[in-house]
Amino acid sequence: MNRIYTIYSTIEEIPIASRQMHDYINSLSENDYALLATVFVLGRSGWHRGYEETNEYHIFVENKASDGIQVNQQMSDDKFLSKANKKEQFDATHQYERLTSSKVDGVYRHNWLSLKTNLISEVKKGLVMLEEITD
Repeated sequence: MNRIYTIYSTIEEIPIASRQMHDYINSLSENDYALLATVFVLGRSGWHRGYEETNEYHIFVENKASDGIQVNQQMSDDKFLSKANKKEQFDATHQYERLTSSKVDGVYRHNWLSLKTNLISEVKKGLVMLEEITD
């Protein structure tokens, strides 16, 4: 967690989608780049909530409704999206980002990250998500 907060603090001070951002992100190690990319992707996409397509979920919602309770996202996540499941999602995303984070001529081949105008806001959301699994 300390490493991603250090990276986040640095990118907060750099103009978004600037040459400096491009240079900084390309100066990151493969691990740091993959970590930043993972937190960005999670912040942008959120947790995958495949449980919403299950019969068990629909029964849960119906049972709560019959008790006069409207199910919200937090209630659903608490019931169906465990900390372990969130960690699996983080690990799978991180593994993918590590596998695709090779450099060509000193620049990450998938240089999309340094061009994102929403980098700070999405990384901030991803950090909140990451805190959910590190408590």
